[in-house]
Formats: sequence, C-alpha cells, structure tokens
Amino acid sequence: MKSVITAALLSLPLVLGACSKAPTNDRAAKGASTDVMSEVKMDTKVVAVMTYADWCGSCKILDPKITAMQAAMEKQGVQFVKLDYTDKDADNFYAQAKAAGVESAMRTALDGNIKTGRLYLVPTGSDSAVAMVDKTTTPAQIKDKMVMALKEAG
Repeated sequence: MKSVITAALLSLPLVLGACSKAPTNDRAAKGASTDVMSEVKMDTKVVAVMTYADWCGSCKILDPKITAMQAAMEKQGVQFVKLDYTDKDADNFYAQAKAAGVESAMRTALDGNIKTGRLYLVPTGSDSAVAMVDKTTTPAQIKDKMVMALKEAG
C-alpha cells in the first residue's frame, strides 16, 4: 500500500504539469507550438482555428471535444490552430492569426468582435470560414462540419 501511495505522489507533478498553461519541454524541443503554427502545412486543406482564452469557460467545454478527434482529422488534411486571447490583446490575437495564415478569414468571421470558445473552419487560402463550432456542438456535429469543410476545400 505504501508503494502505491508513493508512486501516486511521485507522479503528481507530471499530472499537474500536463494541466498547466506553461509550454512543456517536449513542445519546445519539437520547435513548433501546437497553438499557433508559423505556416500552413503542405497537405493542409482546412485550418481549424480555435479562439481561446485561459479564462474562457466555453473553451474548457469545447477543447476536449476537439482534442478527441484531432489526430484523425489531421490525417485527412485539417490543421488545428489556437489563437490565444487570454490577455484580451486584439493586436496580438490578429498577429497570431497572420502567422497561421488565417488573418483575413478571422477578421471577416469575427467582424471586429473577438469571441472565444469557438472553432472556425477555414479552407486553405480562403478569406472566410465555412463553418463555426461552439460549446453546444456535439462531437458528431463537429466531425460532420469538418468533413463538409474538407469537401468544400476540394
């Protein structure tokens, strides 16, 4: 029993580290952030853009739904990007969007009113989003919207 408790206590920093917002050494070692990519990958057909903030309750509901299907959808040509609005800095938000190649589409979709807790599906090279997902969207509906966006992207 003592060894089980000891093992659990020793693994606690690993579990807590996974929940923190600080970047991990693994992410830094790979040289790319999972939040904002500096360029769209060659095989990307659709960019799924999450407008995110640490304080956003809707983000906390939506994020696990997206994470659950991320690997499968990446194989089909969807690239996932998070634009951080935690500090409510619009200039920084749009700079992140520009780095991800979706600035024009996000400016059009948001129309000057940045809202967090949403996922916008933007075909590569498009100036507009073809679909939007929020916390009320079911995982099946999210997948359907992504498949539809992939079809529209060609």
